[in-house]
Amino acid sequence: MPQSIRSMFVFAVLSVFLAAPLAAQDAPHRLSEMWTMVPKADQSKDFYDGLKAHMEMRAELGDPRTWDAYTPMLGDELNIVGVRSCCFNWADMDAYRKWSEENSAVNDHFQSHVAPHVESYAHYIDEISWVNSNWKSDWGPYRFFGATQFKLKPGHAGTFDAARDKISQIAINQGWATEEHPWIWSRQVGSLTESIVVPYRNFADMEPGEQNFFDFLSNVLGSDEAADALFKDLTSGVEEQSYQIWELNENLSMDR
Repeated sequence: MPQSIRSMFVFAVLSVFLAAPLAAQDAPHRLSEMWTMVPKADQSKDFYDGLKAHMEMRAELGDPRTWDAYTPMLGDELNIVGVRSCCFNWADMDAYRKWSEENSAVNDHFQSHVAPHVESYAHYIDEISWVNSNWKSDWGPYRFFGATQFKLKPGHAGTFDAARDKISQIAINQGWATEEHPWIWSRQVGSLTESIVVPYRNFADMEPGEQNFFDFLSNVLGSDEAADALFKDLTSGVEEQSYQIWELNENLSMDR
């Protein structure tokens, strides 16, 4: 489904359930999939009604995935709807495609009730770096997801990843990685785009704490200069940086 949307932050890890602290050997499946849709300007109500009915149908037919819907809060492209599922591996995608083929009524329903009201689509698969993330299944529930996207310069992914790994491991091993500081790193398959998502239960959660992460990092490394140098390593290969807040739309999501 072609269509590039200028201000999309589609990497956001919005629907994750973990049973244990994140560790490389215990990490869950690392892929997530997201479709974004922009309804036609004069058909928004028909689009939302059709999508809601389609999600209900998927639930009734026993869709092996759970699809959640999200809408952006910032910027001038607020009519986008992101529909996302997580987490699985590549082999699971084969099994899911087989299920879709065996349940062709699902696609027929989408083409009849949703597609006629869609102006444009985009499709993304993200790979999550669980070893550099901090998330547990019993945290939340979360309603908002602040997503920072880094579009990297060609040839700079290695430098970015090395700095990301170092910063993340300091946070995980030196006391920052608590329930009050959840985050998830991911990269967009097929592009030079990496992202970090921070979830929030409500707006009050967005209020800055007494200590920010830069101060924490400075204390661990021994100086502001050392922390600043590490952040410069992270951002030196960044061509463009963007931020979006996504809100879970339970009305348009599949029932769990």
